[in-house]
Amino acid sequence: MNRHFLEFWGKALLQAAKSQKQLEDLAKWVPRGFLGFQDYTQLFKNSYGLNDMAEDNPDYLALWKNAEKDFRDSFREYLCLLGGVPREEYVALARKYEELKEKVKEQAEAIKLLRVLAEEKGMGLEATTLEFQQLIKKQGEQFQQFLKGLGESSNPSDNSA
Repeated sequence: MNRHFLEFWGKALLQAAKSQKQLEDLAKWVPRGFLGFQDYTQLFKNSYGLNDMAEDNPDYLALWKNAEKDFRDSFREYLCLLGGVPREEYVALARKYEELKEKVKEQAEAIKLLRVLAEEKGMGLEATTLEFQQLIKKQGEQFQQFLKGLGESSNPSDNSA
């Protein structure tokens, strides 16, 4: 984390501690591109050294974007220290989980249908059971690999290495 982020975050949290409304404003300020709430925008400019430059200066926009990127990168690091995950990563994993849950449901229904068809063709319960056990074992292994991957992707200590 860079010192600008820590300076900003420290002062912002002190301001937010003064009232719940300020905390709500801070939560709205970041997604709006660091604009819209003058107190926080001014604090951001002060913390990142943007106050010393005129906004119509051709380099100002590039410096602003660089400061914004530094802030977001530092915020991600800060979240990892607290054991948090950025919302967009959480939403992506939740979406993937729901898709895989639906896929497992569909596969379970297909297995049930295949068992019925196998019984109708006279394959017998023993042959069907053996195939079913092999299929369950394979799906179990795949599901364990998925869960392991989910755990590794959400473990901040692995990402920071």
